[in-house]
Amino acid sequence: MKSLISPLCLFLAILMLIFGFALASVEAPEEGIELHRARVAGDEEYEAVLEAQLQQRRFARTGLLVCLFGGSAAMTVAAFVTMRSGVR
Repeated sequence: MKSLISPLCLFLAILMLIFGFALASVEAPEEGIELHRARVAGDEEYEAVLEAQLQQRRFARTGLLVCLFGGSAAMTVAAFVTMRSGVR
């Protein structure tokens, strides 16, 4: 059982790295049609709500990217820490 921990950590690290790069390759959330309509119509309250939602989506994406790359690094470190040395 202990011999499976290191390869499992490395597998999870690679998987998290792949998902991180896949998410990074997709464009960040952009302003939608509704936000443009609110700006043209002069509806400042609705515009503020839509801008807050846009900022929240951008922050969530950034946080997810940081967690994926940071988790990948942590899993790599954990894999090397749990490896058995060849010398006994």
